[in-house]
Amino acid sequence: MSGHPPDNTGNPSDSLAQSDFSAHGPQVEVGSSTLETTATLDGSYLGGNHRLSLDLRVDFEMCGVISGDLFGTDFGRRDYLTSFRTAPRTRILADTPQPWTVVLETREGTVANGTLTVAEGDAEDVLLLSLKVDAQLPGLPSRQWFDLSAKWQSPMLRQLSVELESETGTRPPPSYLFQNQPVTIHTAFANAGFEILDQGGQSKIPKNEAKWGSTQLHALMAQMANADLTTAAWNQQLLWLGKPTRAGLLGVMFDTTARLPRQGTAVFEAEIRARVREETDRKVIQTAVHELGHSLNLAHCFEREVGRANSTSFMNYDWRYRGGNRKREFWEKFNFSFDPDELEFLRHAPRQKIIPGGAAFHSATYWADGSGGYMPYLPEGDLDIVSLQISPPDAGGGVFEFGQPVFVAVRMTNTSGQPLQMNKRSLDPKGNFLQISVRKLKNGRSGTGDLSHFHPIVERCFDVDPGAFDAVPHGGFVEDNIQINFGSGGFAFAEPGHYEIQVFGALPFGVNDGDPDNDREFVAASNVLRVYVRHPESKQEEIEVATVLQNEEVGTYIALGGSTHLSAAADVLQEVLDRRLAGRDEVLDPIAATIVRCLGIDQGRRYPPVSLGKSTWTYGDRGEAARQLQRLGPAAMRAFDPITAAATRRLQQKHHRAAQSQ
Repeated sequence: MSGHPPDNTGNPSDSLAQSDFSAHGPQVEVGSSTLETTATLDGSYLGGNHRLSLDLRVDFEMCGVISGDLFGTDFGRRDYLTSFRTAPRTRILADTPQPWTVVLETREGTVANGTLTVAEGDAEDVLLLSLKVDAQLPGLPSRQWFDLSAKWQSPMLRQLSVELESETGTRPPPSYLFQNQPVTIHTAFANAGFEILDQGGQSKIPKNEAKWGSTQLHALMAQMANADLTTAAWNQQLLWLGKPTRAGLLGVMFDTTARLPRQGTAVFEAEIRARVREETDRKVIQTAVHELGHSLNLAHCFEREVGRANSTSFMNYDWRYRGGNRKREFWEKFNFSFDPDELEFLRHAPRQKIIPGGAAFHSATYWADGSGGYMPYLPEGDLDIVSLQISPPDAGGGVFEFGQPVFVAVRMTNTSGQPLQMNKRSLDPKGNFLQISVRKLKNGRSGTGDLSHFHPIVERCFDVDPGAFDAVPHGGFVEDNIQINFGSGGFAFAEPGHYEIQVFGALPFGVNDGDPDNDREFVAASNVLRVYVRHPESKQEEIEVATVLQNEEVGTYIALGGSTHLSAAADVLQEVLDRRLAGRDEVLDPIAATIVRCLGIDQGRRYPPVSLGKSTWTYGDRGEAARQLQRLGPAAMRAFDPITAAATRRLQQKHHRAAQSQ
């Protein structure tokens, strides 16, 4: 889409006077229709008027929707103002009587109604639009008609530039023959109205024999990117890698509001080929499209919020299809497509909700508004063969300091009366096995206040191997830890007060009631854990939390357990640590304990070289990592749940042994 002024992502101009717009009234009379189906082309259009720029999408054939994005053009820039679309749950055609009702949504989420008419221009590929907004929106006239024109550009409705970086030794993205037609990542998105543009030449990443962890990926994404990943743009970075540190991990999407907000994805091509023996290229393509779908704010179909595990979309898992144990059936029905509501979102979602770097992951509940016209949601049943329990750290009994990251332990116990296939991976919220709900209580009253779902900043997409799970006897359990601090929606405990936490989990191989036609997702609910976040004890503490501990980059650093890429966050946390310890080496303060743990973990990590022309991958100072973690004595460890504390001790001992042997 060439020919635009620069697409500026700063605050939109709100200084446009109403007299600066053409205000001649609608170009199509009410109740009439001047559009001809054969003469009007579906696709993307560019245009505007002398004060506005317009990206228009006409989509009669697939979704029955017209949508667009409006930009102010003062000072030679394109300042995004608002997006509009014809009314949800209403399908329009070229001969549908006009005017049409539209819904508008700004960058900040302000919603307004309006009215749209569309007519053909003198040329067949030009459309004339008149729009009236029924409310005051920045940069637009209120309650009066203004005119725009747009010229057809492409049958594709949107574009996404993908920057591919490949690890040495991986195979390139494949092609797969389906119904006698070649399918690729590009064709899969083209069928959804999205043109994938290859951005630049492929960069080569030195082979990582020790495999890839989440924090190394985060650093690599920032290090490799040519595009600016700190602002909203139609750019996506796709790392094409070999093996992850976690067996069965096929892909990752990062979602941090400080860095890489839905702009960084990874596919572990060698891991897929090692695990999937049949139709491997099909699985590689499905995984890559799946991860790029996440970058455009598409959720998993099987998630409890969405409730549609019976989908055969790119966004489902084969092993979660219809509750599980139906992989073969999934692939028999899989046709390289998205669901109708996903398609409508991809083609017509407000710019801010879909563009990488825009709204946080899961903030656009396109599956709930009904605009996609999809089937009823999959019902949920009680998973009563397991018991799910969450518990706080030993210290405080559920009372946390203001700004202290919340660590809880989660345990799933077999109560079925017979052995069950279980593994602690079932308790990983980053892998979408576990959903976390947090409620800020009103006046401390249980069950009151708004309920929100906590989503980690890392979205891990797994293929589950039954052989990796153990037969846990009746009364046995699996357990793990969860950090609930900073996620894709920001800080979970941003204010002092009372909160309630509850988690929901499902067994990865599903449970069914013996009726093949009774699709159901079986979910276990945990106890409701009540916690209290203290009010700050001083003005200095309040300022420290507001300016440092609730800074998004610091939140990302703590969520990742440290990151060499976020050196500024490490520096300010070191300053907080120095103030809180006041020269003492013993760590008693729970916030100081969290900082020491992150700094120690990061000191011992293995990172890619600064120059990717080199192949040397080195650890940090493992002796210093051991020394830092050694500072966390019994009192400090009580700031964490027992599982986190035990894992931290084991890591300290590992680094100590490694340092001794050097």
